[in-house]
Amino acid sequence: MTAMKAEYGRLWPFLRRYLSSTSIGALCILVSVGLKVWIPLLIGEALEDFERWSPADGRDALVSGAIRSALLIAGTAVVVAVVRTASRVLILGNSRRVAADVREYIFDKLLRLAPSFFLRNPAGQVMSRVINDLRIVQSLVGPVILYIAENLALFGFCLVVMLRTDPLVTVLALAPYPFFFFQARRLALRIQLGSAEAQSALGDLSSKVDESLSGQHVIKTMALEDSDLAMFESRARRYRDLNLRVTKQRAKLIPLMLGLTSLSTLVVLGLGGWRVARGETDFGRWSAMLMYLAMLAGPTRTLGFVISTLRRGAASLQRLFEIDDTEVEIAEPPPASRKPFTPGALVVDGLTVVHPPIADQPHLEGSLPEGLDPEFVDRERTVLRDVSFRLEPGQVLGVVGHTGSGKTTLARVLARQWPVARGVVSIGGTDVNDVGLAEWRRRVGFVPQEAFLFSRSLADNVALGRPDADRAEVERAVERSQLANDLDQLPEGLDTVVGERGVNLSGGQRQRAALARVFLLDRELLILDDTLSAVDTHTADAILADLEAYLAGRTTVIVSHRLSAVKHADEVLVLEDGAVVERGTHDQLLAARGRYAELWTKQERHVADCDELGLELSSEET
Repeated sequence: MTAMKAEYGRLWPFLRRYLSSTSIGALCILVSVGLKVWIPLLIGEALEDFERWSPADGRDALVSGAIRSALLIAGTAVVVAVVRTASRVLILGNSRRVAADVREYIFDKLLRLAPSFFLRNPAGQVMSRVINDLRIVQSLVGPVILYIAENLALFGFCLVVMLRTDPLVTVLALAPYPFFFFQARRLALRIQLGSAEAQSALGDLSSKVDESLSGQHVIKTMALEDSDLAMFESRARRYRDLNLRVTKQRAKLIPLMLGLTSLSTLVVLGLGGWRVARGETDFGRWSAMLMYLAMLAGPTRTLGFVISTLRRGAASLQRLFEIDDTEVEIAEPPPASRKPFTPGALVVDGLTVVHPPIADQPHLEGSLPEGLDPEFVDRERTVLRDVSFRLEPGQVLGVVGHTGSGKTTLARVLARQWPVARGVVSIGGTDVNDVGLAEWRRRVGFVPQEAFLFSRSLADNVALGRPDADRAEVERAVERSQLANDLDQLPEGLDTVVGERGVNLSGGQRQRAALARVFLLDRELLILDDTLSAVDTHTADAILADLEAYLAGRTTVIVSHRLSAVKHADEVLVLEDGAVVERGTHDQLLAARGRYAELWTKQERHVADCDELGLELSSEET
């Protein structure tokens, strides 16, 4: 219960923004309930007047009294309807505003999390929280708050009037309530636990759908439709079974509440009717008691919905705020210590990156991979070991090495996409941790190996970082990346919508579009992470020839499998198992006859063989 209160407490900052309109809505509920409770009293008084009427009073007195009572009851009912509608507009409207605020707050937090968060947690688990759990939270701050306020007011008003009307019958009619509430609380706890498990299973199912849709080419190429469908059905069945389990628990609440109202009605009918027959109370009061119980029947039935949603809401809040509780690994420096980006030497001094065991890494609930080798899960991995270099302004650094040697991790550290300790990386004498993230990313151009394009036109993708760029600037950037030669293959040229993740383009075209994007940004420090790996050799040579002139005066780090991409670099680092095993210029490394020279000879021989056979090859093949 304490944990549930804590989760609800985290909603208070969002609810507080709409406290005034919510208070007006609550006042409308009190007014509507008060008037609603008054109607049975009016009906009871009308019945008593009818019971006291005698022919000696005259027919006109009876008719006028009936018309007066009917008009008063009808007028009260109209006011109740208007005020009740106002309460719903205010409170339910605020629930949508609160849900929108929470959604924006969580999305803002997601934007501030490091890329490593999205590597650890599947997209489906994150989307399940932002969409499905938030929908339950909206029910929590909308209908649930409305029903709680309305039911409390109705029970309070009815209890006072019923006690004044017939205390003995009231006490006996409400005596079963504590027992039923105790049983409902036990069921609600099961609902909360089951709901959290079901929502986690939904996240797993969403991840599977995302994975299957993204990998359709591989699935169809390898004829994996049946096995992929089997994996989907397994997750879908698990989600179905968990949901059915929760539904069964929720279904038990309905007969529980119906039994409660039926038992109370039986007490009033039996005991109240016996007291009327003995003359201990009059018919009008007994009728009013029945009407009050009828009024309480609806709210009592909704208690099942309220209790189950409160528990489901607590589970969803816990899952939703898991994202908010995630530590921002790459945080903005405090304003007092924030320093500007200072152009100057890029210095890396003793950079070591260690990945803790998978089991020790923070994961959202349900995101930890299953079925992994326990030895692998508990093993720590050192990705970079004591890497150091100094890159003066305008110089080019090449970084080469086999797959898994740590090249991409180094690029991500320099692009501020991976946390780094203080005193390890600096620019112009300023520690990178003291430079604001936004300013760093405005001054640094990073092109990752996996180019990501959005479902918009190619021109819009190139101008993503500079939406105000004119058409001529976009076209120049596209020409520099050698993508202009492929525009005639696209139906609308630069205006062609490339589809989600650039699915309508080849891998090489996506990489060149990402490269054009950075050319348009015109950054001072460039970090190119194997950006030509999917580009054929001759196109890559053309890009590199143009790139050499473009990089003049720009500090650049080029990560590449293709050694010809770094042969003009001022210094080349050769990484192996995360450590620098060789360094120097292209000529120096060839003269040393080490790993670099061996790799160069192998790539040159491979290129010569392909040219002789008339084959095109990508950088990954060299």
